[in-house]
This record gives sequence, C-alpha cells and structure tokens, in this order.
Amino acid sequence: MLQRKHIFGYALSLSLSLGISTFAHGENVKLIASGYTDKGGEGVYGLSFDSTTNQFGELRLLAKNNNPSFGLKNNNLWYFVDEANAGQLLTYSKNNNGELNFLQKDSVKGASPCYISKRKDGKYIAVANYSSGNLAVFELDKKGLPHGQPQLKQHQGTGPNTERQEAAHAHWAGWSQLTDAKKTTGIYVVDLGVDKIFWYPQNAKGVLEEGQVAYNAAPGDGPRHLAIHPNKPWVYVVNELSNTLSFTQQDTKGHLTEVQKVSTLPADFKGKNTSAHIIISADGKHIYTSNRGDMNSISVFDVAEDGKLTLAQSINSQGKIPRFFLLLEDAKKMLVANQESDNVVVMNLLANGQLEYSGVQTKVPRPTFLGLE
Repeated sequence: MLQRKHIFGYALSLSLSLGISTFAHGENVKLIASGYTDKGGEGVYGLSFDSTTNQFGELRLLAKNNNPSFGLKNNNLWYFVDEANAGQLLTYSKNNNGELNFLQKDSVKGASPCYISKRKDGKYIAVANYSSGNLAVFELDKKGLPHGQPQLKQHQGTGPNTERQEAAHAHWAGWSQLTDAKKTTGIYVVDLGVDKIFWYPQNAKGVLEEGQVAYNAAPGDGPRHLAIHPNKPWVYVVNELSNTLSFTQQDTKGHLTEVQKVSTLPADFKGKNTSAHIIISADGKHIYTSNRGDMNSISVFDVAEDGKLTLAQSINSQGKIPRFFLLLEDAKKMLVANQESDNVVVMNLLANGQLEYSGVQTKVPRPTFLGLE
C-alpha cells in the first residue's frame, strides 16, 4: 500500500458535477434537471425539493435547448453540453429569479459532448467528447466565460466490442493534483472505446502537455467514469460494458494500478446491463454506482480501511435507465434520474450508507443530469 499522502485538488470543487451536494438539513432546495430532447424534453428545467416532506415543486422550463445531457455550475453561471454531432458548450447566467439567460455558445471541436468539469481555481473547464473521442479544454475569463479556441487532445484506437468500441469514446474528464515535488496538475480522461484512462499534465501556463496512458482496463471493460477518494491515493473506475468497479492506486506520476475488481451486479443476476454513474461519499466510506437495462438499480459498496470494496446493496431505481443520481448527504437523500421512464426518484440515505425507497417520485422528461441551483 502506498503510504505517501496525496491531495486531489479537484475532488471537492467538482462535487456537484460528480453528483454530491450538501446543504442545511431540511432546506427547500432548487434543482436543475436536464436531459435529452429527442423524445419529449425541451431543455433545462427547474424544480424545488423539500427534503423534510419529500415534496417536489412544479416543473418549469428554464432554457430551451438541444440535448443538454450534462451540466456544471460555476458561481452564477451554468454550462451545458449540446450533445450533437457538431457539439457545443452553452453558457448561461442565473438571475435572482432563478431564470437562465443565454450568454454564448462555443464549439467543442468534437461530437457528442457528454461531460464537463472545472479546474479548482476556476480558470479552465474540460469537456469530454464521446463520439469523436477527444478532449477539449477551454480557458475561462474573469467572468467565467470560455474564450478563444479550446486545447484539443485526440484519442485513437478500438476495443473488442465491435458495437460500442469501434473507435475512441471519451466519456469523462476531470482534474487531479499530485503531491509530488512539482505539484503537477493534470486531467484524467476516461475512454470507453479504447479501454484506457489517459493523463494529461497541465503546466503553469495552462498548456496541456503530452499525454500518457495512466491505466489499461481489461479488453472490453469499457471504462466510463471515475471517482477519487477524498483523502487517499485511491481512484475507483466504473466499467460500463463489463459491469465492474475497479479499485486502483495512484502514484505520483498519475499512473493507476488495479488492486481489485468487483461486479456491480448481484451474483445471481442474469440479463443485459450496462453500468453508468459513480460517486463516492464525502467520508470515503461508500461508493454508489448505477445499473441500466434488465437490472435498473443503484449498487452500494462499502469501502474498507485498505480501500477494498464489498457490494453491500443493490436497490431497484424505480424506473428505467438510471443514468445519473444526486447525493444530498446532509439531508440524507439520494435523487435518482431514470432516463427512459421520465422520473426522478427519492431514496432515503441510511446511517450505514445504504438506501431505501421513500415512495416519492416526480415526472421529469428524459432526465440525465441533476444539480443544485
């Protein structure tokens, strides 16, 4: 086991985009919900949620746009992807009434953007472009607006799954800071198509340097997203195609070494499934992943003192295709967005980290992202 102390600079600053949020217990909060617009959705919606009564407010359209499948808040700004062949990054400001005002649109120089993250200091945002298999990094001005052309990093290759791995498919991108002599900051990019996680150091001038392969997944695993432990050099990777969760350790050069790999599904499960979202609790003791297909569930893992994983629970998501979920730890709730059944479901978060269905849900068209206004 590695003994040196690591600090992951972006872990807390990106907690909202990773699906972890905190607020005063019992507060009536305002939510952002967005998703695909090809089957009834119109764009970005707002609605309130009272965590004491489990009551949702009326759904209202905040911004009409195309396929805003993922979003990110940055102070009073919101960024959303337009997940299209000619991918765009849309920037909005939020006024005192909670309404979103369109500010600008920027090309991400790629197809099907699906994830956005922000550097801790707020100077850059990264976009993962799924269909074109590339990374786009924008510099932000003092107001938080992207300016200039993005830096691009292109992936190449294929995997053994001919339907899903016919080309590179960048699915997640986010910053991590290494505690070495140079305090190197860089970006991990998880690529489902080539079964790899890449690491791109970023120098003091903000320039992305030559990338390296930080992690080679097993052929056909299809790594999708990752979660970083809040205070240990541990990185957890959810593999979409093999329905597995990999526990890896990070060294001071960004490399990840697999220690353990476990299934996200119960041992007796038989059917078709793909894994999706992953988050780790603020104390690092529990990991949550979602399963889509015949299973449609949330898996809860206990994290041991040595970082190893045990599947503690698999609970029905009360809908179809749970692509995203938002963990409200202070309120002891999880909100699950079921993409294909057009609903957001309230789960109670128990003291042992496990979940129970509250019996409450609300209708939202094609939800794939949830956040706090």
